[in-house]
Amino acid sequence: MEYKYLTKEVIEKIEYFKNKYLTKEQAIIPSLHTIQEIYRDIPHEAVRELSDYLKIPEAEIEGIVTFYDMFRFEKKARNHIRLCRNLPCHLAGSRKFLRMLEKLTGAEAGGHSPDGKWYIELVECIGSCAIAPSFLINYDLYDGSSIKSEEDLKKILERYD
Repeated sequence: MEYKYLTKEVIEKIEYFKNKYLTKEQAIIPSLHTIQEIYRDIPHEAVRELSDYLKIPEAEIEGIVTFYDMFRFEKKARNHIRLCRNLPCHLAGSRKFLRMLEKLTGAEAGGHSPDGKWYIELVECIGSCAIAPSFLINYDLYDGSSIKSEEDLKKILERYD
């Protein structure tokens, strides 16, 4: 089968994951991360291709994509902001960060900015309570406790232009 989404680069990474882990099933999640990093989403055809390549049922791979909120079938935006709303981050001021992020990006929680550059998602936990209120931009973790002003946050966002 000829693949549209599993390019030579993607297949090399999948092979790396297959060799790194004990089973080919353990290669699914890192392979999906690779696909999403390149295409900004998981195209349905890429699921079919990965299923064919790994010889794993398509439904199993699709189930992983729909179960984990880190994967998506639709492009959200060029940059995906995940802001923790769990208790430690809430108590540390995540609501204030949300208001600043909405103002600076033009996106509301659960939505895109008009220019398609930003998507803000409120998540339950990103496992970084020690630096609450913490947030991710794409896969980069930020320590909200070190951000003292809107200007500090603006400087961070400018890195993603």
